[in-house]
Amino acid sequence: MAASKISERLHIPPSSLSFHLKELAHTNLLVSRQEGRFVIYAAQFATMNTLMGFMSDNCCGGNPCMPVPRCTADCNTADHVADQA
Repeated sequence: MAASKISERLHIPPSSLSFHLKELAHTNLLVSRQEGRFVIYAAQFATMNTLMGFMSDNCCGGNPCMPVPRCTADCNTADHVADQA
């Protein structure tokens, strides 16, 4: 998804979003590619699922964690987050 579309859907100023997208790409949670004058971002679902598994296994203080659904390419999380804003 183009950075401009992400910004619009999440109601985040482009300058703030750019910083966060760069950091997510640096951690391999996102990949980016240039298409003309647009930067297109895509989620790295395998990396996200690995992170969520680690968090569930190691960061709940020994308490059972809520089940975490696995992310897939057809997840529509941007809509879900924007709807909650």
